Amino acid sequence: MIKDRLLAFIEDSFEEYSIERSASGEPDVFLVALLVKGTLPSRRVEVLAETDSGISVTRCMSIARWLRNAFEENEEIRNLVGEDYGLMVSSPGIGEPIQHARQYIRHKGHLLRVRYTDAGDAEHEVSGRLVEVEVVETTSPFIVLEPEKVSKGRKRERLEPVRLELNRIKSAVVEVEF
Repeated sequence: MIKDRLLAFIEDSFEEYSIERSASGEPDVFLVALLVKGTLPSRRVEVLAETDSGISVTRCMSIARWLRNAFEENEEIRNLVGEDYGLMVSSPGIGEPIQHARQYIRHKGHLLRVRYTDAGDAEHEVSGRLVEVEVVETTSPFIVLEPEKVSKGRKRERLEPVRLELNRIKSAVVEVEF
């Protein structure tokens, strides 16, 4: 109940924030995840935010100020989070699973490790470069990975691209490259 109400409120606040900022050319911000910890009077609200091109610390601070003002203006929300609440807005960390379809857009060109199920519900895992993303304004969102096989001599062999429907993906994690 608490998380559901906060989630709806924060999603609405993100939409208002994005509309106001779009005039200055800033990309839309979207909510990746919401964590609510603790009990009254000092709940901790953690918000993971992102844009299609990545999000800066400055932008996270701006969103936190916006949300704090929105919390203070809404008595119901103040009662949910308590008088001494904590609010943290950040981007998803490196190595964290992708949780929102739009995150794929930001990671196009990066190496991903994906667990998915095939049409027969058998589970598979593939690592490859994210080369295509269709997740916005489509009824069948998908990604395309270009898998690579590394042989003993560190020689990379490109394999046939793999198209994965988002509803078949169990987890996707961006791989750190050096």
